[in-house]
Amino acid sequence: MMLCGLEQGVDILVATSGCLVDMIERARVSLQEVKYLALDEADRMLDMGFEHQIRKIVERMEMPPLGARQTMLFSATFPTDIQVR
Repeated sequence: MMLCGLEQGVDILVATSGCLVDMIERARVSLQEVKYLALDEADRMLDMGFEHQIRKIVERMEMPPLGARQTMLFSATFPTDIQVR
């Protein structure tokens, strides 16, 4: 894991959901300034039981409100209860 330079901020951060939650909880990164959140293979993450971590990141980890950020989920399929209407 590359932690060098995170204190100065980054334009793009790529991490697994578990690693991201860990870095946030250890105050290594903050999501307060996030403008775009992209989750690739989101259907597979949900199938593998990562819904709790994804919801934790999006709903409770200092993430800006919906109007201040864009969330993009990339997947072939999504369960109905996950789809935004």
